[in-house]
Amino acid sequence: MASRHVPYTDISDMGRAAQETEIQRAANQQLIEEGRIIKHKELEKMRREEESKDDSSSERPDVIIKINNGSTSRLSSQRSSADLASSISSRNLDARELRAQLLQLEEKVKGAMLSNVQLDNDKQLLKYEVDLLKDKLEDLTDAYASLNKIFLENKRELAYQKMQIVELTHRLDYARHQIEARDQLIVEHGLVLIGGTNVDDNPTSNMEELTATNAHMSSTNKGKFTSNDSNLVMMNGLSNNNNNHSKSNSLIHQNGDKSSNHLPEMVLITKSTAELLNTLSETTLDKQIQQLFSMRSELDARVEELESQLREERKRFEAPTTRYDSKNRTNIANAEDIKHELQQSRNQAQEYKLKFHESSQKISALESDIVRLEGQTKRYKAIADACEEQEEILKQDRRKCQRELREVQSKLEDLKAENARLQRVVDKYNRGSTIPGSLAPGTSSTIRQAHDSSVNR
Repeated sequence: MASRHVPYTDISDMGRAAQETEIQRAANQQLIEEGRIIKHKELEKMRREEESKDDSSSERPDVIIKINNGSTSRLSSQRSSADLASSISSRNLDARELRAQLLQLEEKVKGAMLSNVQLDNDKQLLKYEVDLLKDKLEDLTDAYASLNKIFLENKRELAYQKMQIVELTHRLDYARHQIEARDQLIVEHGLVLIGGTNVDDNPTSNMEELTATNAHMSSTNKGKFTSNDSNLVMMNGLSNNNNNHSKSNSLIHQNGDKSSNHLPEMVLITKSTAELLNTLSETTLDKQIQQLFSMRSELDARVEELESQLREERKRFEAPTTRYDSKNRTNIANAEDIKHELQQSRNQAQEYKLKFHESSQKISALESDIVRLEGQTKRYKAIADACEEQEEILKQDRRKCQRELREVQSKLEDLKAENARLQRVVDKYNRGSTIPGSLAPGTSSTIRQAHDSSVNR
């Protein structure tokens, strides 16, 4: 999953978009300034042309007046020439006033056109800024949604971890109570727990230390565990006479680390057995047990040897009584019972071995399934993350295309409005121009200038 925080690509895209907007704003301002300069130059040029036209038109009536004065002096009287001069001067004054008014109207029209162009440019800039702010708002909304999603996931994970902590705390308390009960039982029955890395190999010292440490332990579960056998034996901290204790410890071992399989072996024995072990020359428990087995094998061999000697002696004396016959029969029956029990124990051992092999095979199969499922989950998670990243990229492309579409639509609307305005100006000048000669150069130049500015935009 792209990710579940604010991606760095979105922040960089926002910064890039802001830089692009600043650059475009500066370019638009520069174009506006250039357009103003060009329009001022055109206005100055038009004014100069109008002034030159006014000067030429004022010279022509003076020449006409002189010619008319000469002709009237020849043809008519002085009074008629004075009336003609006054009428011509009044006409010239009316024409100059009309030209001045026309120039004022043209200046007003040009000023209004400039203000309209400026307002259009400002409107376009404001539209672009609004679109940019909308895009930023959309980006922030997406970022907020992703952050909210990450927050919910973390919240669920935290709740799950809290549940795990509570469960493990209960298990730990239960295990502590079980250990306290075990130690209490050991103290009550006068047993000794030997073995382990931190325990001394001397059984008597172990007994003294265990008695001293368990003197102040609580006996909350005292009534739950009872045992009448004084020869109780506990291997790896598991009691054979306590099913609840063994089940709880097996659960703890299953849910704990794998290092729990490497716990040191611990044996629970009686004080007499501890004293006997203390009499041996070996120091470690394994060596003491090996020594006892070796001594037992030697004694068995000695017994067999003595029995063989006894049989030889009996064969020598071939006068057995009925009493000896009955004893031999009982010995043979006991030997057969012992053999039968040994055979049963061997069969049980074989069954246990087979069950152990089957359980180990099942455990290995389950471990392989767990590894396979973990690999599948990792692969699916990677695929989901890639899909989320691709979705983010597609969203960014979509926003970019929408932004470009809005820009093109705004430009198209501006061009349509400019075209309609220019068409209205052309129609107005074509319909209502009263002085075509004086208006034609100025209007054509302003229309061309407005068209060029719209094309540049």
